[in-house]
Amino acid sequence: MPEAEPPDREPRHADALRIVVPRYGESVVGGAESAMRRLAHALSAREWTVQVWTTTAVDEATWRTAFTAGVERDGPVKVRRYPVALRRHPWLFARLSTAAYHLPRPLRGERMWSIAQGPYSPGLIRALSQAAPVPTLFSPYLFHPTLFGLPAAPHPRILVPAAHDEPALRLAVVRRAMLSADALWFHSLEERDLVATIHPETGALPSACGVVGVDAPGDVDANAFARRHEIAGPYLYFGGRIAGGKGLETLLAAGALLHTSDASATLVLSGEAGDGVDTPEVRRVGRLGERERWEAIAGAVAIVVPGSMESLSLLALEAWSMGRPCLLNASSAVLAGHAARSGGGWTFRDASQLAAQAAHLIDNPEQAAAMGAAGRAYVAATYRWDLAEERLRTLLAATAR
Repeated sequence: MPEAEPPDREPRHADALRIVVPRYGESVVGGAESAMRRLAHALSAREWTVQVWTTTAVDEATWRTAFTAGVERDGPVKVRRYPVALRRHPWLFARLSTAAYHLPRPLRGERMWSIAQGPYSPGLIRALSQAAPVPTLFSPYLFHPTLFGLPAAPHPRILVPAAHDEPALRLAVVRRAMLSADALWFHSLEERDLVATIHPETGALPSACGVVGVDAPGDVDANAFARRHEIAGPYLYFGGRIAGGKGLETLLAAGALLHTSDASATLVLSGEAGDGVDTPEVRRVGRLGERERWEAIAGAVAIVVPGSMESLSLLALEAWSMGRPCLLNASSAVLAGHAARSGGGWTFRDASQLAAQAAHLIDNPEQAAAMGAAGRAYVAATYRWDLAEERLRTLLAATAR
């Protein structure tokens, strides 16, 4: 139960960080939010004083209240939750988005769009405007706490955009927020290039690439998941959200093709994608605990990341850290870049190509192992927590006022 606490009285610790996200918690399914939670815990383990400022919402579709306003703890991390003043109405937001993306700029109503986008929490914005001058990190760029909290917060302000190519990235309210940042911290080289192309002025800001690290457990039984769920034969694994741009339809079509081929395989889905009814070719296992999720990754022939709009795939990094190959959507510049740099995966354009690639890896386990080993080396060289901490320190030094 959150405790009551007076207004911000944070200590001015040499290694202190405030992280602002629209929603936060173990139950939150979202790549950007998950990345920030991992960062908070990783820095806390390195003796940083980390607070997370967020809202009471959990559901991005409506921003319904799921947590109690106030202060609570997530292990070593102090979490401050502020109430959401307005729930999102999907039909209204869709119409405001059409206006914001297509009307002439004076008629777009971008401020109204950002409020409807939510989660609208005036208390959070007000608290940021009065907060102690602790370095403040915002992510992702898209939501109201970042768009209006970033200009209100004390310096230094660091933005982790978690951007992908979408109409919202081109809005003036987004440009204003980005230029309010003192530094930009990107998940990938491709994300950095995208933001610089759309908002060239951001190129003058200090920046770095590589926000997260991956800590893979070392004693995972690669056969445990299949035994527990009575899966006979090879399987592909995907765990994550089912929102637009996540490519679930392509993945399911590929699973159906594999089921009728000589290289029959089961498609295992977890997380939001894992809610629902099984079919002969698809095993839906719901939300997995952390240990079981690692077991599912370790035992898979390959991990599939079917989304076309990605700023980073934590799932791909986790797969490579376990030495498993990845099959990645070629429409995502970020995923294609990871595949090219790592040698740990192939990219696909459609369901038939995805099915053919999976069948080849099933028939050629030595090649799958070699790809997984290349991916493991890539993650070890690029996505470590000590490197992420070093990048953060460098950004803070560059923004010293």
